[in-house]
Amino acid sequence: MHARRQPLVTTALITLALAGCAKAPPAPAPFADDFNRAQLGPHFPSGVASWRIVDGALSSLGDHNQPLWLDVPLARNVRVEFTAWSRSPAVDTKVEIFGDGMRHESGYIVILGGWQNTISTIARLGEHERGRVELKKKWEVGRRYRWTVQRTDGNTLELLIDGERVLSYADAAPLFGPRNDRLGFTSWESEVFYDDLTITPLP
Repeated sequence: MHARRQPLVTTALITLALAGCAKAPPAPAPFADDFNRAQLGPHFPSGVASWRIVDGALSSLGDHNQPLWLDVPLARNVRVEFTAWSRSPAVDTKVEIFGDGMRHESGYIVILGGWQNTISTIARLGEHERGRVELKKKWEVGRRYRWTVQRTDGNTLELLIDGERVLSYADAAPLFGPRNDRLGFTSWESEVFYDDLTITPLP
């Protein structure tokens, strides 16, 4: 006597039902870090160039754009705030946002005082992007600037310094998703510092 075969349509329906029960990934949560410790900590990889904690701040001696990626996902609309300063005449403080968490120039690059303290910019997938937005202004060596990097409408990335909007980048095809949801701190050849980080998901 032959065993009865289960209809293929029934098997397919069961598979779809189980897939529908799968839990969606949790929504990104607020995050804060004051760096008041001796080591980088669990949210940062160790052994990335010269990145370390110095006097309660995240610091690099200049590592030719080897980002230190934060292992915390970003919401599509998000406000990232931190204090940054440079001890080098070139200034050149920078972060990468909505990157893939592995590669330089995998997201947006936000630079204050780049190119020997002559150009600040927001660029997409490359510092020399043709469509990047620029501001030509010098910034003070050693001065602690409060950055706000935010996207509030799903498309436009903004940079505010000490509460004043200095750059805005509108993107018709905004970077976001599992491969574009990380924040990275980076530097070229400047001694830079970052402190008092907060990340706030927005509606």
